[in-house]
Amino acid sequence: MIAVTLPASLLGQSSLFSARGLGYPGRELSARAAASGGAFGMFDPQSSVNPAALGGIDALTTVFTINHNFMSPENPAGSASTRDTRFPQMMIVGPVQHSGAALGLSYSNYTSRDFTLASTNTVDLRGVPVGVSDSLQSRGGLADLRLAGAYRIHDRWVFGGALHILTGSNRLQSRRFFDDPTYLSSTQRAEISYAGLGFSVGLLRQFGSSFSVGAVARTDGHVNVDQDSSRVAQIDLPYSFGLGLRWHPTAKLDLGAQGLYHAWSGANSDLLAQGGTGAVNTGQLSVGGEYTPNGRHPSRWPLRFGGHYAQLPFPLVPGDHPHEIRVSIGTGMRFGQERGGIDLTGEHVWRSEGTAYSETAFVIGVGVSLRP
Repeated sequence: MIAVTLPASLLGQSSLFSARGLGYPGRELSARAAASGGAFGMFDPQSSVNPAALGGIDALTTVFTINHNFMSPENPAGSASTRDTRFPQMMIVGPVQHSGAALGLSYSNYTSRDFTLASTNTVDLRGVPVGVSDSLQSRGGLADLRLAGAYRIHDRWVFGGALHILTGSNRLQSRRFFDDPTYLSSTQRAEISYAGLGFSVGLLRQFGSSFSVGAVARTDGHVNVDQDSSRVAQIDLPYSFGLGLRWHPTAKLDLGAQGLYHAWSGANSDLLAQGGTGAVNTGQLSVGGEYTPNGRHPSRWPLRFGGHYAQLPFPLVPGDHPHEIRVSIGTGMRFGQERGGIDLTGEHVWRSEGTAYSETAFVIGVGVSLRP
């Protein structure tokens, strides 16, 4: 694999934490689940966290999510302001009539490797020092195409399973410019492609009318990495485990919490062998809720809120431990006799690694769902 090391100086890029390993990990959440900090992701049929959550769908539904990110990274070379637009989650899901089963197909972001790095340096050419400017641009990442099903038993248990097809590409461009016009600039291009296969199983258990538990286990095996159609690496992907709790203490208030663990350290030796900084195991914790002011029409402008803490798997500097903190708020509304819906989310994000690297971001998310 190429482009696993950072240049000595970073002048600007889309996200600091997309530049190492396989990139910045995605969250596989709908806009309404993200508004609660991800606390309801384990129970949300419009998210791709737990295949058993499909048991909560009651009609054929199409979901489309878009995020607009405003980021301000800081590093030893300075600071920058960047922004981008992503489509982190798309899904079509529906029940199988008179069977207690539901099926779904979803596309979500697994990791993102969108970044631009820039550095300046001086090299010795024929005994004369010459200034150079280097840039490395990367676009792409890994996507998760999920085929999932769920089956409900006695209105208390829901079991689910999914096949995850992991695929994607990463287009790289490296350029060098010389301060001395005697020397011509140079450009190199490469394309890296990824292919892998994973599986997940999940369950939901309802205890009475106000409390439920969800759990998920997933293995993603490994991903094959090809550069310009030639195999260059095979990287182990994580085992993942998650547990979620949901409590409905009053008619207007819904509370949730979710924890996820990803065993990324299996990729450590593979990334080190490619010249990277390795990978570490990570954990995530989300808490949040939803308050419904209109009890007669709960789908009209509920208030969603939450917080999220996550460790990131690929350190910028060996031995460091990157992490992020999010606070979120959102709302939504269904219209057209409940056939259409829109969900809005705002998130403030802080990411950091040690004292040298940090990033703040504001994320605006919009989710649209349609039922025929």
